[in-house]
Amino acid sequence: MADFHFINAIWDFDGTLFDTYPAMLRALQETLQEFGDKTDSDALYKEIKTTSIGDVLKSYAEQHNIDLQALHERMDVLEKKYQPETPTAYPHAREILQLVSDHGANFLWTHRDRSALSFLTTEGMSELFTGIVTASDRFPRKPDPKAINAFIAHYGLDPAVTVMIGDRPIDVEAGKNAGVHTIFFDVDGFGDSSNADAVVSDLGQIQNYFLDQGKGETDEGTY
Repeated sequence: MADFHFINAIWDFDGTLFDTYPAMLRALQETLQEFGDKTDSDALYKEIKTTSIGDVLKSYAEQHNIDLQALHERMDVLEKKYQPETPTAYPHAREILQLVSDHGANFLWTHRDRSALSFLTTEGMSELFTGIVTASDRFPRKPDPKAINAFIAHYGLDPAVTVMIGDRPIDVEAGKNAGVHTIFFDVDGFGDSSNADAVVSDLGQIQNYFLDQGKGETDEGTY
């Protein structure tokens, strides 16, 4: 991986750029408890990081014959209650976003709704992104690669210098399905590399994989 030098980064949001999981986990656990579940928070956290909150809710709804929309709606209410107006960005998030923006382009693909853009705007980071896809855009969920493919087609990205960065196996799988490179952010220390091209435990380590040349000097088709 040390020989790879990237220009474009496609980022996950929750658990990759911002530490939003404490509030999401609390909302999810309380939602499931209201519907009769008693899952331990540590076990639940590992499950949602291995798969996704959407998968957990879908599985629970199917197992207990509960309306999935009702689960989603209740969790949304609780997350808005517990999520800070300005969630904490991970250390070095702004610096690496600026670095990539200076030499290439950042893109965001999140299962979160447009609140992701609101959080980025509040932190002054939204201008560092060339393109953003949220749940509101109705793309299939990860690991389906259609959102990444749309970025590639619309912006003329070269997959050889483009990398998907995320904290879950589905982020890595989505990147691989789209034919781009992958970096797994092992923020929890679970040690699951998910067969990513690289694994980092700190966002600052990502800068080693990006070119230090000026924007547009190599990836002429991108801009």
